[in-house]
Amino acid sequence: MTANFNYFFKRLNPSPTFVQQAAREHESIRALIENPNGPASILSPKCFLQGSYKQDTAIDTINDVDIVVMCELWKPGSVSGGNGGRSFSRDEIFDIIASPLKADGRYKDKVRYNSGSMCIKVDLGIKIEILPVVYKQGNYNFNNEPFRLYRPEKKLWEDGYARYHQALLTWKNSAEKTNGNFKPAIKVFKHLRSEFNIDAISFHIESLLYALPDNLFLGNPAEYITKLLNHLIKWSANDWYQTQINTPCNDRILFTPSEWSLNTWNSFYELVKLWAKGASLASNSQDINVAIEAWKIILGDNYFPANSP
Repeated sequence: MTANFNYFFKRLNPSPTFVQQAAREHESIRALIENPNGPASILSPKCFLQGSYKQDTAIDTINDVDIVVMCELWKPGSVSGGNGGRSFSRDEIFDIIASPLKADGRYKDKVRYNSGSMCIKVDLGIKIEILPVVYKQGNYNFNNEPFRLYRPEKKLWEDGYARYHQALLTWKNSAEKTNGNFKPAIKVFKHLRSEFNIDAISFHIESLLYALPDNLFLGNPAEYITKLLNHLIKWSANDWYQTQINTPCNDRILFTPSEWSLNTWNSFYELVKLWAKGASLASNSQDINVAIEAWKIILGDNYFPANSP
């Protein structure tokens, strides 16, 4: 069913229109924030991309672009290197980074955030999420991580990683590790999440799959999807939840109430059992039509074609 799966992934990937608009809006917003003569220049901001769009794990139902803005401040402590040691609060940082967007006619009515927001959101049909962050005390290199980001629910600055996370996903996807099947597998699981309308954030799916053995990702899509699903149901939901699985950068534990809650994980796991049953039926069937129908039930009529295109 190579042709069927080729069509599935072609259908699953973001459209060229999305990619073009994402690139255009990212560049426009980056130029406004980084403008050396603009209102945000007091923080000497520098931007980079994170998230599914940057990592090439976005699917067609994901329509957001995540921009990290590194401000020339250090936490703990909050002084700016270029402003005579002045300190800036989280709210001041957000207001300063948002100020060039609020002053631009294209964006001023579309900027949304408050004191409880994790990021600054700009809804342009495509959603732009801007995360202001600062340097960790003792670091003066833009390329080094962790940086520090503010968790409004905790009212604390914490370590954060973005480019290291991206680099690790790319490493796991390499020919030597998973033969380029790791990122496509992430897309499949994100698609299943969206197709069945289940609550599971992309970062958690990426972290879970990153922790699984490389050999499970080898083979064609029908093989590695089935192997991954069957591996996950080898143990109960509770057994998995009691396993310490770290996020790729080893900065957090995946199965904790503050990350992937037990109730949310249980709901996801129940669907994994359903998907595994369907994938096993498709993989074990000697009848191509039965296999196609099983994959269609799991992956969706609109995505998996009944006939090879």
